[in-house]
Amino acid sequence: MAAKISLPIMEEKRPIRSRSRRRHRPLLILTLIAIVIYALYNINAISSYAVLFVPESSNPRSSQIPLGKPVSAAQDLVPFEAHIMSKCPDAKDCLKDMVLPAMMRVYDKVNFTLSYIGTPTENDGVDCKHGPGECMGNIIELCAHHLYPDPKIYLGFTMCLTKDYRSIPQRELVEDCALEHAIDFEKLNDCAAKDDGALGVAMLRESVRRTATAGVTKSCTVRLNNEVYCIRDGGEWTDCPSGPAVNDLVIAVEKLYRSS
Repeated sequence: MAAKISLPIMEEKRPIRSRSRRRHRPLLILTLIAIVIYALYNINAISSYAVLFVPESSNPRSSQIPLGKPVSAAQDLVPFEAHIMSKCPDAKDCLKDMVLPAMMRVYDKVNFTLSYIGTPTENDGVDCKHGPGECMGNIIELCAHHLYPDPKIYLGFTMCLTKDYRSIPQRELVEDCALEHAIDFEKLNDCAAKDDGALGVAMLRESVRRTATAGVTKSCTVRLNNEVYCIRDGGEWTDCPSGPAVNDLVIAVEKLYRSS
């Protein structure tokens, strides 16, 4: 039978407490208290210092606008506007050959607006030159602007429709262009049909009034800094003192931007 092996048990020796340790205990306590006070002081100092570097967006006071300094999102931007009809061939040429190429270069320097041409009616409606389908196309494009205010989105969507302007406002075309420019078709459709179409008609009437107030009657009329810059009408460029070239328009925008 195998022998039973047991592990040796080590006796624990009690520590010898020296009298000198007792004599130093009050000094140790005072030292610990001093360390704690010093640490607390440093924490408060660091916290006060860190407040100086809190980003303005997270500081509640930063939301207050200084008196005498009104803030405007488009304060230094140059007004740039195109007045079109959605089923107009001149609008297609105008957007493709001038507006879009220019916007690719100066989008951060302009406050761009896309307005529509039509005639308000007495029953709170709008008459469009190329018929009810054009009015519907205008409303669809205005809804895209309403839902997606970024010009890179709604202007690209509008150009997509305008390339095939004869098919506006066919559902297949609208769906394809919405998909191409990451626009929710259902939201677009809901906007156009909201309140039995009242919202869309109201937006169109407002846009048409804006065009009438500016004295614009031709599609496509391009205005820069609230003045007519160039007109595309009957397949030709007219009333373009600086010429219809994109580079000339970009130079004009940059000049106005620097002087603003």
